[in-house]
Amino acid sequence: MKNTLLTGLLLLAGAAPAALAAGDDKSYVSHLMVDQEVVVASRIGGIVETIVVDRGAAVTQGQVLATLDPREADADVRVTKEEMELKKADFDRAQSLAASNVLSASDLDQKKAEYNVAVAQWEKAKTLRDYTVIHAPFTGIVTEKYARLGQKVIEDKNEPLFKITAVEPLLARVYLPEEDLLLVKLGDRVDVVAERFPDVRTTGEIQFISPSVDAGSGMFQVVIRVKRDPGRSVLRPGTSVKVRFPKPASR
Repeated sequence: MKNTLLTGLLLLAGAAPAALAAGDDKSYVSHLMVDQEVVVASRIGGIVETIVVDRGAAVTQGQVLATLDPREADADVRVTKEEMELKKADFDRAQSLAASNVLSASDLDQKKAEYNVAVAQWEKAKTLRDYTVIHAPFTGIVTEKYARLGQKVIEDKNEPLFKITAVEPLLARVYLPEEDLLLVKLGDRVDVVAERFPDVRTTGEIQFISPSVDAGSGMFQVVIRVKRDPGRSVLRPGTSVKVRFPKPASR
């Protein structure tokens, strides 16, 4: 009776799985994940003018997702360019006068500094103009679309416009007991089975083994890169899977 009670308490507490004993295949439950999933926001304020993609769309790195009304930014580019050209003309005249000893070196430095500031302001205005176009940060799937046409995006509020989720690499993370440290190595192949769809199977390869063991649980982390089968759409981030380690070879 005491042994039965103790076993039940260990299960409730999430006790460590059994070690990979020689001759055994051991399975561990995990959930598929990806390295990258980000919420895309605008770097500047403005009005959403166009939305190019919808939820579920596949996008590539750098692809346009949406645009903000660029008219104010365009005007700033024109104004700063005109100011830069004026400062350039002033600086050119100052150089001629300095060459004729009509203008002092300090006055020439002042004109040069004013021109450099004008160039920097023009370049900043062009950068802000570029920010009116919202791009995908990496290749993936649009998993959420928050942007709405005509929406006023407030600067510094970091308002979400889209969520992009990478599709590769597809990963699974499991935790093994300390005694299995010498039984797994980088590159080892494992079997991966969708927990709710047992006919959906694929393989994976150990990509990462934690360099440390958690002192509290006595477990160490292993990350597996899962081979994605295009015909098995069930295998996607969040899917519950069983990772099966084949019987270890003697080492």
